[in-house]
Amino acid sequence: MGKVRVFRCRVCRDPYIGEEPPSRCPFCGALACYFVPAQEWNPSEYLFKISDLSRANLKAALELELNNTAFYLCAMNAAERNGDEYGYAKFKALKKVENEHADAILKFLRIEKPELKPIPCSKEFERNTQEGWDREDRAIKAYAKFAKEASELQLRQFFEALVEIETDHLELHSENMQKRY
Repeated sequence: MGKVRVFRCRVCRDPYIGEEPPSRCPFCGALACYFVPAQEWNPSEYLFKISDLSRANLKAALELELNNTAFYLCAMNAAERNGDEYGYAKFKALKKVENEHADAILKFLRIEKPELKPIPCSKEFERNTQEGWDREDRAIKAYAKFAKEASELQLRQFFEALVEIETDHLELHSENMQKRY
């Protein structure tokens, strides 16, 4: 058994304890390359002036993430009511990750988290999976645009990381649409 160390995710900023960084952040889904040893963490990297355009893009991203969190909460509850353990686990994990993205955006904006507004969903796994795919596709397109528009290196990297993470989600939905489990 190896020696554990402390790492920090540069996307959500959360700490992780393990022998090495995980393949994906268990909190936000970021790839292992976004982890740094905690001793190398530099909080001043997150102190910078945000342009008006980037602030508007962060607010739009926050709205996307909160809506997706609420949608996945609804889908999770629908799966639970249907006794669908896989659907429950999938949508719960996606809800947590989208919520973590919202929290990461709030750290940049330095504002309080708005109340989560309920979003309707289907009772059916397949329809919720399709809706999830559509939502992830919209997010990927928005974040790719926001990354190109960001004059701040940190925000460009942040939005590029979100594109990678949401692409993972899109691929998961695609697999589920092709074959259930």
